[in-house]
Amino acid sequence: MTNRTLWTYRGLVLALMLAATPAARSAPVIWTDWRSGTEGTNGTASGVLMIDGEAIDVTYTGEIQFLQTGTGTNYFEPSAPYLSATVDNAPPAAEMIALSQASVKTLTFSKAVSNLLFAVVSLNGNGYRFDSDFEILSYGRGYWGDGTLDKTNPSPGVYQLNGTGEPHGVIEFQGAVTTITWTSLTNENWNGFTVGVRGLAPSAVPEPSSLALACLGAAGLGGVVVRRRREDRSARS
Repeated sequence: MTNRTLWTYRGLVLALMLAATPAARSAPVIWTDWRSGTEGTNGTASGVLMIDGEAIDVTYTGEIQFLQTGTGTNYFEPSAPYLSATVDNAPPAAEMIALSQASVKTLTFSKAVSNLLFAVVSLNGNGYRFDSDFEILSYGRGYWGDGTLDKTNPSPGVYQLNGTGEPHGVIEFQGAVTTITWTSLTNENWNGFTVGVRGLAPSAVPEPSSLALACLGAAGLGGVVVRRRREDRSARS
């Protein structure tokens, strides 16, 4: 086998492995465009996530102190506490739901989204008790001041986000999400949030995985290279 053919095989193997490697989480975040709602103890809000040209409906149910649908004060300024190694863009100005009561809240998506991002404004000595696990990505000085966020697990299946001072930041829920429920721990006038994603959840996980197939392909091509080289040596002897 010639060196040129050998390098062609190697290039094909590398291409297969790169194609099977998950993309880095550096795509811009798609934040919810909140469009309408009803404020009050039994409030509702509707928004949209535009993902690759497809409109994914976002529905919130629970109390609402006030709702921003693109007008008013930008409480996501400065943007620093919402940015991290995997979040390149802060939520858009004046797109937020403000909360003030210790009660249950629910978000529902018309199609499963991947790794939901939850941006928090001024969780002043309050906390959120979620039914899904999450990771804290960032926090820091925001519109209302500075503070810290931390996570606790008070009981199995309960994941609590706690605020100290005036924290602003972003947490991320892992995997596919179609609904999230949480409880505000205390009454506070007020704290706020919005949500965003990087894309839709995969509809299915292939078995075997693409990476495994790439490795099998690499092994197969390697076997072809070795066999051809042995044949070439036999022919020359």
